[in-house]
Amino acid sequence: MNILCVESYPQAIYGQQKTLLSLLTLAESEGHSVSVVCTDAGPFCNEVENLGVPVAICNYPSRLAQYGGAIYRYGLLDKLALYGQLCGYVVSLRRFILEHQFDVVFCNDMRGLLTMGVAARLCGVPVVIWDKLDKPHGMLDWFQLPVASLNVIISDAVTKKYPVWQRRFFSSRIHSISDGVILNHFLGVSEDRESLCLETQHVALAMIGSISERKAQDRLLRVVPELVSQCPEARIVLVGQPDSHSQDYYRDLPNLAHPAVTHAGFRSDMPAVMNSIDVLVILSRQEGMGLVIVEAMAAGKPVIGTRAGGIPEVVVDGETGILVEGDDDAALLDAITTLCGDAELRERMGRAGRARAEAHFDRRKQHRRVIELMESLLEKTS
Repeated sequence: MNILCVESYPQAIYGQQKTLLSLLTLAESEGHSVSVVCTDAGPFCNEVENLGVPVAICNYPSRLAQYGGAIYRYGLLDKLALYGQLCGYVVSLRRFILEHQFDVVFCNDMRGLLTMGVAARLCGVPVVIWDKLDKPHGMLDWFQLPVASLNVIISDAVTKKYPVWQRRFFSSRIHSISDGVILNHFLGVSEDRESLCLETQHVALAMIGSISERKAQDRLLRVVPELVSQCPEARIVLVGQPDSHSQDYYRDLPNLAHPAVTHAGFRSDMPAVMNSIDVLVILSRQEGMGLVIVEAMAAGKPVIGTRAGGIPEVVVDGETGILVEGDDDAALLDAITTLCGDAELRERMGRAGRARAEAHFDRRKQHRRVIELMESLLEKTS
């Protein structure tokens, strides 16, 4: 099987990009031919090249290269110009697919589907997308199921953004497969609390991921003064960076300079980070699944999360962590103080989380299921 993988956001390596790196590595190890197309150069491209996988750069035309939110705000003339550029771009992608004779195109996000995916369908090549976002795209969501030959969703929560009639009409195209982690990477890893400014007596509560309104670091930071007054040993650790579109959000975060808060920046050594903290906190306003939750569970750490998107499908409330409503500060403080004051409870929830990760979130098993679906799809279309 000759697979073309498409990544539209190669400027960073977060959960989405890690998933694709793992998937293409597994596909290659099983004898499939894999190539990658990115829309720009970036750290992700470097990682792919280090794996020995061919990478091609197909830059977006100028109007399509804008951030998604800016595109949605285009006026009529700008949109007409965008559609003109998009048509020319898709035609060039179609030539690329035909030239390399790909059997299937795997899109890692909506932009990839609406560009390379459309080009592939014009060639008669089947298209697969692994949809990881529960965030609606407006009218664009109407195109996803008709374009995709196979629509893999990371959680059942993702389907809520699709029109109801499409969920019924295209139900055979929808397959739910959660992501996973390499479980052994999180065992036997040394702590690195010093780099996170943590002392022995501290209880570290970490928020890990891109700093943005969607990830909602503000929800935790705004309760820091009250939290520290109730739990003097509590420490907040932020791991991640704001992208260019979240700089204003980052500057306006409350209590960022509080002595109990450490911003550790981007970290690539996630097993060491997870083994250095005590509790993962994920308070996202929107979240397809939250791969970082599985990483925490694999390291035996309890999770405090919001009842948003796919988070409740991963965290078992009262067993592997505690779920709260997003803007209920009192419930959040209660959950944090409960775990801060009870090391035995943290240990018990951590063990339950590790067992759940082993049972449901083994990355190799989950990615093997995706490849099997692609193999089955190719057999049906041959």
